[in-house]
Amino acid sequence: MATTVSNRVVGALGQERGTGWVQTLTQVLVSLVLLVVKLKLTKHLVLVCMGPILAMVSEAAEFRLTGRELSFSWRRAWRDAWRGLRSALLLAAFEWGVLLACWLATLALPVMAPVWVMFTWAFGVWVYGASMLDYVWEREALGGRDGLRKSLRGWKTALGVGLPFWAWMSLPVLAWTVGPVFGGLTGAISAVLMTRTAEPHLATT
Repeated sequence: MATTVSNRVVGALGQERGTGWVQTLTQVLVSLVLLVVKLKLTKHLVLVCMGPILAMVSEAAEFRLTGRELSFSWRRAWRDAWRGLRSALLLAAFEWGVLLACWLATLALPVMAPVWVMFTWAFGVWVYGASMLDYVWEREALGGRDGLRKSLRGWKTALGVGLPFWAWMSLPVLAWTVGPVFGGLTGAISAVLMTRTAEPHLATT
């Protein structure tokens, strides 16, 4: 696929296909872009598929830490599932918008490419954290947009929560096997620990 796309790009530039440094450079750049797209799609697919499980983990962690328990009802479960899906789509659209802006900025100012690369990496970590914090905001009855704003205001907390999840999802082999599970569990619990205060009367075991 990378070869096909790069051939079209080179042809559009008026260069001869299949030869020269322009072809090689274009193919490398296209391969990198396709890799980033694949990783981003995988990230949001994992977050959507594991959303209900991670929401339960987050709720259980908050109960252990604060003693606060929400009564179960199918109505609330469906409402939370629908809200979670909308929030995931909102977060995905936000990340893709920022990523596209950074790509355009890199084309406009290539000298700033290292800065944009670091920024997109940090932003990707933030997205992991924001998705985990959203389970906490959900229990505070915040909408998707309000939860997103709160995660933006608490960007340092979101980075701290998202970093372990990003690490699990970046390890070769593990990222496609146990990474989503361990990363998601770590993120969901960390989000509660970083936003809630333990009650002194609760057991520590």
